Amino acid sequence: MVIFLFRWLALGALLLGLGAPAARAQVPAPPSLGGPPAAAPALPGSPRRLDDFLQVAYGTSPLLRSLGNQVAQNRLDSLRRKAQNGLQIAGIGAAVVSPSITNGSGEQVLGYDQAVSNGGNYASFAQATKPVLNRFQLRTDYQILGSQGQVLRNTGRLSALDLRRTVTDQFLTAYAAQLQLDFSEQLLAQLRVQDRQLRQLVDAGIFKQTQYLSFYLSVRTQEVTVEQNRLGYRRELGALRYLCGVADTALVAVEAPAPPPLRQLAGLGSIVQRQYTLDSLRYGLDRRAVDASYRPKLSAVLDAGIQSSQPGLLALGHSAGLGAGFLLALPIFDGHQRQLQYQRIDLDEQSRRGYRSFATVQRQQQYDQLLGLIRASEALSARIREQLRVAEALVGAARQQLATGDVAILDYLNLVTSYRTLQFSLTQAEADRLRSRFALDYLAE
Repeated sequence: MVIFLFRWLALGALLLGLGAPAARAQVPAPPSLGGPPAAAPALPGSPRRLDDFLQVAYGTSPLLRSLGNQVAQNRLDSLRRKAQNGLQIAGIGAAVVSPSITNGSGEQVLGYDQAVSNGGNYASFAQATKPVLNRFQLRTDYQILGSQGQVLRNTGRLSALDLRRTVTDQFLTAYAAQLQLDFSEQLLAQLRVQDRQLRQLVDAGIFKQTQYLSFYLSVRTQEVTVEQNRLGYRRELGALRYLCGVADTALVAVEAPAPPPLRQLAGLGSIVQRQYTLDSLRYGLDRRAVDASYRPKLSAVLDAGIQSSQPGLLALGHSAGLGAGFLLALPIFDGHQRQLQYQRIDLDEQSRRGYRSFATVQRQQQYDQLLGLIRASEALSARIREQLRVAEALVGAARQQLATGDVAILDYLNLVTSYRTLQFSLTQAEADRLRSRFALDYLAE
């Protein structure tokens, strides 16, 4: 692919030399990182800037919307827990018949003992319960719900950061494809101008017809390359719109993204590292939840209604009453499950520490590497610009000699190819630097 690219650069570079003025006072600027391709006009509302694509992606992402709903559900769970701690009233009704069968001697042969069943149970009453002396349990439950809300909110920020990274990477890929399309279209336009000039030189007998036919073939090859680059850009732009949920198929130019400022590496307060801090808090709350489950549970109970062992109206009418008391649940022995739960939590905490330590080293290494890549890209760009000045001077001198036939077309083409290759390399170096700057910016969140 690289050899083929250099080939059409070489064949098309001739246009730059012959079509440009004889001398230039300044070095020509490299291809702009934001030059629009020749394409259909943008549809109304079609995003072009990186910020616009990100805004659409944030608004259409079902994952972010789902996480937002989970945060709202967490608030409802907190209200629900508050209601559970309040007064609970329930209506209870019962009509249970316990028949018995006796023989001729009056002995019972089938049925429950009357001391147990009293013949049946007929009841209709209301019961009110209220947990008491459960402040530790209630506080622990609220803290667990609050921790879950913090985890959900941080997960939402982490998901938004991942979406931003994915969309930005695809945007830069589409932008690089657009630059290649711009470059090939500019090269084709210059080749066509050069083609007309070479025909005049062939008619004047300065160059042979066979030399011109080779150049003519390069023009046709470049036309195919332009179409291939246009398809490549359309594919990458479509992938970007697919990620963002943009229902648009028009081939429009994206705008050059502004490089983010250099920022310091975010420490333990970063979005990625914060999840480990929240996990540590959650494990501490899990231990409190285990302790709370082994505390005595006391509830006050009040009921009022009708309850009788006889179904008759008279019996029911004389069976109205009320009752009050307390319900106490006290764990005594469960096979040392409490210690086993502690051990599980301790193992989770060990895993969390390992993940956090690894992530800290990994993020620092990535940050240092990206800083080195940015400095290397800047040094490479400066070196390419210096080489461009030399290449421009050589192309200008050869251009003057080409009009008199003192330089062969292939020799001149090689010079122009080198010049255009340097311009393309400069564009690639700037694009790589831009990608590294965005990657570095993610680590500052």
